[in-house]
Amino acid sequence: MSSPEVERRIVVEQRQPVVAEERIRVLVTNDDGIDAPGISHLAHALAGEFDVTVAAPAKDSSGMGTGIGRFDPAAGIPLRRVDIGLPRAYAIDGPPGLAVMAAALGAFGEPFHLVVSGINAGINTGQSVIHSGTVGAALTARTFGSHGLAVSIEPSDPWQWQTAAEIALAVARWITSTTRDPAVFSVNVPGVAIEEVQGLRCAELDKFGYFRVAIADEGGQKLEFELASEHDRESSPGCDTWLIRNRLATITELGNLTGARECLPGDADAIWRPHSGEWQTASTLLPSGSRTKAP
Repeated sequence: MSSPEVERRIVVEQRQPVVAEERIRVLVTNDDGIDAPGISHLAHALAGEFDVTVAAPAKDSSGMGTGIGRFDPAAGIPLRRVDIGLPRAYAIDGPPGLAVMAAALGAFGEPFHLVVSGINAGINTGQSVIHSGTVGAALTARTFGSHGLAVSIEPSDPWQWQTAAEIALAVARWITSTTRDPAVFSVNVPGVAIEEVQGLRCAELDKFGYFRVAIADEGGQKLEFELASEHDRESSPGCDTWLIRNRLATITELGNLTGARECLPGDADAIWRPHSGEWQTASTLLPSGSRTKAP
């Protein structure tokens, strides 16, 4: 019969079962389409540390912004599994905003903590980022209560996808490292090897977009646009475009869509009043309020 000392030693030395730590769920999408190389590099980089699901447009959906397209909810949206070397990857017949909305509504299981969109083939800088499907997917994520991260890279030959993927992973770690309200970030990366990137800087949006001039050619029955070259645009030192030119990666927080009213007057009647002789002020809508007669 074992002594109490031996029994105690046996109990102490028993190993507890190891419980695997649950990984943070991340949705990866893009606007260049499921077959674009950028999304594969991005998804594989994130999959080393996160629980990744890929859901992206079946074809190029650039310039879609936050749009979800037109569809019949009863008929559904064509969906197919694709093989990019990860367990869960899907092509959707719709823009990235639709993929993010579907994921938020439960199409691919539990909600995602973070949506990462990219890697876009070309930078998304300046005020025109709102038209980008890459950025639009990140904005849609916040609409449904998740963090959004858009990742874009400057064109180069060859493309430096791994540079952008490494920086995207670092930013994803930072976003998920602490509790914060849902936020959206746009990251732009210079098209150079990771060793040549001079750092990561917080940046404001450039005031210019991609389009300089629009011409209505009535004879040719078309609109023509003059594009601004990335290298001939004027830009302010410190803005996202300027920093990219100087081989610095940039991160920009895109403002909160929270109904902020800092620039609004205390009473919206100062902006517009009904044509009738009476109207309701904000105070009259409260239970204790009373109707105010127009002067």
